[in-house]
Amino acid sequence: MYVDAANHYEKAWRMSNSRNASVGFRLAFNYLKAKRYVDSVNICKEVLKVYPDYTLIKTEIMDKARL
Repeated sequence: MYVDAANHYEKAWRMSNSRNASVGFRLAFNYLKAKRYVDSVNICKEVLKVYPDYTLIKTEIMDKARL
């Protein structure tokens, strides 16, 4: 289910021009659960470029994906 969800969030992420923090968070989360760790970290970095104060994505997703 995480793979299917990630596919849908990828489309939403592209439609938002990679600017929607909540879509990026959910996409990174689903990548994490689908064991696509590198993709998850990359999305987290993109979100943090636009929203540097969004530390929740770093602690909840990026740090776990890096482990």
